[in-house]
Amino acid sequence: MVSSPSMGEGQGGGDNVPETVRLLIPMRDTRRASIEHNGKRIEYTVIRSKRRKKTLEITLDPQQGVIVRSPARTTLKEIADLVHKRATWILRKATDDILRPKPRRFTDGETLFYLGREIPIATCATAASGITVNLENDAFHITSPADLSEDERTEKSRAAIERWYRREASRLLPEIVAQWQAKVSSKKPAQVLIRNQRRRWGSCSSDGSIRLNWRITMAEPALIDYVVVHELAHLAVMDHSSRFWKQVEHALPDYRARRRRLNEVGLHFWL
Repeated sequence: MVSSPSMGEGQGGGDNVPETVRLLIPMRDTRRASIEHNGKRIEYTVIRSKRRKKTLEITLDPQQGVIVRSPARTTLKEIADLVHKRATWILRKATDDILRPKPRRFTDGETLFYLGREIPIATCATAASGITVNLENDAFHITSPADLSEDERTEKSRAAIERWYRREASRLLPEIVAQWQAKVSSKKPAQVLIRNQRRRWGSCSSDGSIRLNWRITMAEPALIDYVVVHELAHLAVMDHSSRFWKQVEHALPDYRARRRRLNEVGLHFWL
């Protein structure tokens, strides 16, 4: 659903801030817009990327609705003209949910991703004071107090689910880093930190610290491996030169395919 990941490097602003190389979550300029076609409104999300050079693309996503991907310099009028041109196709193919996407409510019938699997949610109201989240029998079981309003239940469920993912990330990701470390770099990371990174999947600092986004636990294991290998390779090469990519390719000969796959599914990993 997203353009190719942007691989950037940057430096901190002070002497005590280490240089950091980041694996970015590939989303740049995102905004909402709409058109009218034969008396029907089509709302859509525009995602403009510097990585996309020429083509515009329309996709229909069951959770986020109509999405238009475009180069960064494409004007909103050019994008609207494309949506007008494809409006008949959009209205023919799109379900009501796609035309009127709804935010997650964390209730029965919705799903969450975990290790690449799309797992249904099962909810239960109880007299307990807090919200619990457990993955059992191929379902996310969410219990919540019966006296919460719908909005309160949604927000508290979101927070509880994020805590569950963070715990899983803290359990799984350091183990995956340890499994790959010797295959990628002679250097060991100084530490592996789990972070709530909004714009990147991971980063590696010059002090040897690796930071990984907890959301990557939603991805299939092959994509988690790609992110981990990418950051471990920075322990040897702190840039994105050809030498760096050879380091990645030595460990993961198919890294390009994995990167493309992460591109395609990355925007599904949200709460």
